[in-house]
Amino acid sequence: MTVTDPAPETLELLDKAASLLDSVGADRPIVPAEVALKCLHAAELLERAGGRASRVALVDGDAGATIRAAMTALSQLDPATFGAEPVLGAARAARRALRLLGA
Repeated sequence: MTVTDPAPETLELLDKAASLLDSVGADRPIVPAEVALKCLHAAELLERAGGRASRVALVDGDAGATIRAAMTALSQLDPATFGAEPVLGAARAARRALRLLGA
């Protein structure tokens, strides 16, 4: 069995989600430490899946909206990619971060 590189569309979604979550994690003035750690962990898992995080602005300056945008990007992945352990783990960490925010 050969392992293939993810399609460009898949990489774009992984990049987007990783970037959004990484940016929430890096925004310490407005994000509690526990939320930041969950988001940074999620971004790391998405990088293991092939995504690359870069710093982006928070959606409307809001951590909760940014996490939801990352989760929306993840929901657009094909089922096989979404079901892969690093991606599923990232989605779980993002969900926990959102719950911790109470958003």
